[in-house]
Amino acid sequence: MNYKIIDGEKVYGYRWIILALMGLACIVVNGSTLVFAGMAGILLNPMGQWAFDAQQFMMLTSCSYLTGFLFCMVTGTMADRMGIKKVLVIGLAISAIGAILRIFWGGFAGMFVTSVIFGFGLAALNANSAKIISLWFPGKMISVAMGIYLCCATVGCALAVPLAGMATEPTPVFVAVAVLSVIVVVLWAVLYKKHPDNEQRIVEPVMKHLGVVVKSKNLWVACLVIGFVMAAGAVNNGYLVAALSGDPAVGGKALDYTFATLTSSICNITCSVGGIMFPLIFSKTHNEKWWLVGLCAAVIVGIGIYWFMLDGIATAVGVMIVSVLVGGVLPLSKALPAQLPDISREHMGAAGGLHSTIQNAFAFLIPSYVVAPICGLNYDLLNGAAYAILTALVLISALFLPKLVTGNRSSAAEESSK
Repeated sequence: MNYKIIDGEKVYGYRWIILALMGLACIVVNGSTLVFAGMAGILLNPMGQWAFDAQQFMMLTSCSYLTGFLFCMVTGTMADRMGIKKVLVIGLAISAIGAILRIFWGGFAGMFVTSVIFGFGLAALNANSAKIISLWFPGKMISVAMGIYLCCATVGCALAVPLAGMATEPTPVFVAVAVLSVIVVVLWAVLYKKHPDNEQRIVEPVMKHLGVVVKSKNLWVACLVIGFVMAAGAVNNGYLVAALSGDPAVGGKALDYTFATLTSSICNITCSVGGIMFPLIFSKTHNEKWWLVGLCAAVIVGIGIYWFMLDGIATAVGVMIVSVLVGGVLPLSKALPAQLPDISREHMGAAGGLHSTIQNAFAFLIPSYVVAPICGLNYDLLNGAAYAILTALVLISALFLPKLVTGNRSSAAEESSK
């Protein structure tokens, strides 16, 4: 492979193919988790065929995170020992099987179980995204590459919500997801290549390997950061269309349903803009921790303004603007395992696995079993108060992060061990 030297590291041109593969998988698996949000109109209709309640609906929109909670640690550790390609191809293949089964198994139980199976690919991808990016991109570009990767997640969501919203029943949506999932598996199997220099497999005992990771206090702080980020996003994204188009008597903004789905899509696009713009700034300032704190503070203020002080289209515009700031929070939070001073490259899969395990646990448990039972279908509480409180918890957690590494990953780890 052709390469050039950047910041003392070999950087291969093939990294962009790797990032494109990650991006495509991210579009499909993340977009597919939000198809239920796009179908809120038919799934939450009390007079319709499905008539799901608030908790059932939130469980469907977040059930893929349950798989992540159960299997991210496993897939991350397996990637350290077996190699990234094998673990990712298997995980994405299981996702494709779940997507195919979902076509034929209807009702709440069928949708839930098959969506949990679908989450295997998301688990494998989330657990190893920081590891893959830290292998192929130099230290200063990790946040930028992560921003591009997460931009693909928002693109997937931006496409999924309005397209699913056009459906009159779920089956055509599930067929499209299954076809795309199979295509992703084939492309990963054919095009992904092992890094020529840095992808080393761990041979130390599993418990010793995991022990290095779980003893890192910095990693646990990073886990809290990403956990609250994803819980906040799951609450806001899961209910946004319903909240914008809902009855003002329960905190809704009474906007046209089609306009509400369009707003949700635009929010994902503006989030993508922030996801690329802010990491470029991060890479030049070396103050990622304080950017994260500042962005969270700005998001909290924005929520207070657009949800509680504005109405109608003004609220929709406010949501779009604040989504730019949220886009800056996402890549830095997700890239944290690759930037902690006490985590070596060899332990990155297990670290990413723990990070993603907490991410998925919070994203599934907090919206479904804390927020939904307390808030019901009161959108002032859901998309206003709960969203702001969870973002405040991100800010508080971020204050306890160490100074983050932006230089050569290996030398930083060695220095930390000394």
